Amino acid sequence: MYYFYIIVSAFGRIGFGITGNPKERNKQYCSHSGGIVDFVFLYGGLSTHAKALERTIKTQYTDHIWMIDDWATEWLNDNVSIEDFQYYVNELITERHFKLALVAKDFNFNSQ
Repeated sequence: MYYFYIIVSAFGRIGFGITGNPKERNKQYCSHSGGIVDFVFLYGGLSTHAKALERTIKTQYTDHIWMIDDWATEWLNDNVSIEDFQYYVNELITERHFKLALVAKDFNFNSQ
């Protein structure tokens, strides 16, 4: 199984990404942030579909991607709410028939 996740930084910025190992990826975020950071929403399914979802967001949601100089991050601008982004993600999953489903909320490696 492969995963697409939505995360909120310690400062409240919404981010997203993909991983084959959510426990290890979650630990990496904690290492950089200095505290436990939950994957607010964790979707599981086919790796090609998780990767396609991430790619679609990066190419079609560009006005909402947080930029540092000319570098596009995997974080969103401050004006995007978690509710709006999750709605957008769910719509993409439905419209494009991605084989992904919500498998966990508020996931962190300590809870596993």
